[in-house]
Amino acid sequence: MTTTYTNAKNWLVQADLLAQSGLTDLIAGKDSGAGYGKAIIGDFSIMMPAAYSLVRNRNIMHHETISKDGAWVRYVEGTRLDLKDVQFFWGSAALAQSDHTLLHEDKAKKAELALESILADLAVLNIPDGVKLSISLSNHNPERWADEIKRRVEGTHTFEHLHPVTRSIVTKTVEIVVTGIYPEGFGSIAHCLFGEASLVLDPSELAIALDIGSSTWLITVFNGSGAVIDRHLIEGGCGELHTMIAEALDKRNDRVSLLSKDVKHSPSLVNQGIIEGTFTYGGNHLTGKKFEAEYSQCLDEWWSNRIEKFANFVTAGNYLDRAKYLVAWGGGVSQPVVDQNLAGLGFVILNNPQFINALGLKLLTQIARGA
Repeated sequence: MTTTYTNAKNWLVQADLLAQSGLTDLIAGKDSGAGYGKAIIGDFSIMMPAAYSLVRNRNIMHHETISKDGAWVRYVEGTRLDLKDVQFFWGSAALAQSDHTLLHEDKAKKAELALESILADLAVLNIPDGVKLSISLSNHNPERWADEIKRRVEGTHTFEHLHPVTRSIVTKTVEIVVTGIYPEGFGSIAHCLFGEASLVLDPSELAIALDIGSSTWLITVFNGSGAVIDRHLIEGGCGELHTMIAEALDKRNDRVSLLSKDVKHSPSLVNQGIIEGTFTYGGNHLTGKKFEAEYSQCLDEWWSNRIEKFANFVTAGNYLDRAKYLVAWGGGVSQPVVDQNLAGLGFVILNNPQFINALGLKLLTQIARGA
């Protein structure tokens, strides 16, 4: 059973329990994602913004940062000699820094910062000291990056982080073994065919998967053996929808006060309002404004443009008539109205769609270990 952190109280309880669990061996899957990184580590799931910020002035006390979706980490010693004494922020803690790096803006960073991403996950989860972690990861170009990722990630690593309950700095050592590095979405296929949410698909039959992420729509045609028959990438995922809504809010003339005059609205705050289900921008009466109208208007344009491209691809390749299933996953699948639109077109929408790839990668780790 995967535990998703839905509130601070639950996260803190789980973090305390995990640290004292006595676990010495964990199996994991890591989906670096575009806007958010997702991981399944043991029976725990974690999702954080894919953002990094190097601590350059080490004389300043940075370790006060604590969050269920961000962390401060210091690499003490280990296999990665180049990281000795390096400190960094990850996730929401990185976004709070003016000089942060967003991994989706430079895909090479997904490989170069793969270890830092994993250590941040382990810090937030508060893993026990001395754990052995077996993990499978995904990458957009394994042919180019697999060896580099394995070189950077595998080994023994000692690091510091802030204990989420006691708020004291704790030191942990982890041994990481990389069991596989797979193309993006391969874990999702494995989960569908061989995991909990199995599709009944013979080797000769086809399924069409639509992965709606932060930056793209990825169409994958695969068969019952898990072989990828064809792929097609459509630019402009949920991040573009959020940007469209933010720009629509910029054009509003209903300024409520001088403090909110000429505000450039943030796509991330738009996303926050959607996730919370309030469709409200901002968290206070000075900036708070409803954006249901903008959401509806922008969604129609965003959806119709991309679903047409989807239809053109699957029909031109003669895949639509042959497909036994249309299946959807990715964070965008859960967007309001999008889920209804997909269901109306006959898509199978899997539970916990944002974590499907990570769940499948964990399954591949188990298979590799013979577990």
